[in-house]
Amino acid sequence: MKYRLRLLRPTMATNAYGEDTVTYIETVTVHAERVKMGGRQSEAVQEHFPDYSVEFNIRDAHEVAENWRCQQLGGHLYTITNITPNIERGFLTLTCERVNE
Repeated sequence: MKYRLRLLRPTMATNAYGEDTVTYIETVTVHAERVKMGGRQSEAVQEHFPDYSVEFNIRDAHEVAENWRCQQLGGHLYTITNITPNIERGFLTLTCERVNE
């Protein structure tokens, strides 16, 4: 497995104004295999937006859930949208969308 991913778990925090915000706490760094990478362009309200997606395989021993984030070390930050288990090979396939922040 060539890539390393930092898994980030979302938590709720209250800011100085009393509103709830989502912060992300690093849980673990795992080895991953990039399966697929793609890019598209979407349009909303007559504006063009880049839309990047990627799929990673990680071992199923790691705790991870949808709406967590993962950051490729030396690369981009992604939101995990779907998790597909591959029981025969002992993998979880993470389908991710790049975060535009």
